[in-house]
Amino acid sequence: MKRYAALLALTLSLVALARADDIQFTTLPQVVQTTVVRETHIPDATLVTRVVRENGGIYAVTVRQNDATRVVYVNEAGAIVDSPTSTVTTTTTTEPAEQEVITYDQVKQNLPRYELIEKKGNKEVYLDHQTGQKVKVKRED
Repeated sequence: MKRYAALLALTLSLVALARADDIQFTTLPQVVQTTVVRETHIPDATLVTRVVRENGGIYAVTVRQNDATRVVYVNEAGAIVDSPTSTVTTTTTTEPAEQEVITYDQVKQNLPRYELIEKKGNKEVYLDHQTGQKVKVKRED
């Protein structure tokens, strides 16, 4: 029984240590509290589940809303800011390149690189696995 009590005490202390960086919502500056309440439309602080101070003086406030959680990032002045660890995703759209024309000898010399996709008469289209592009071959036998 003493082992179980010691194990329970150790577990609880580790949980407390793991959450040592958490801050009580009510200890935040009033301007930060007001911004979080206004932004998330929560009726009171009981829906705030976690507050962590991130680098640069930004507070990450986790709020429970409608069976989900939301994290709001607020600086010390009470302004909503982007996540300090957020990433920007850039999508580049390019037009399909003109199909490259190569010789049948080039295909034969590097067979693992090219995969036949389409054949019509003496014209063939291969997928170049190295570039991901389609290439045309006109066979002249």
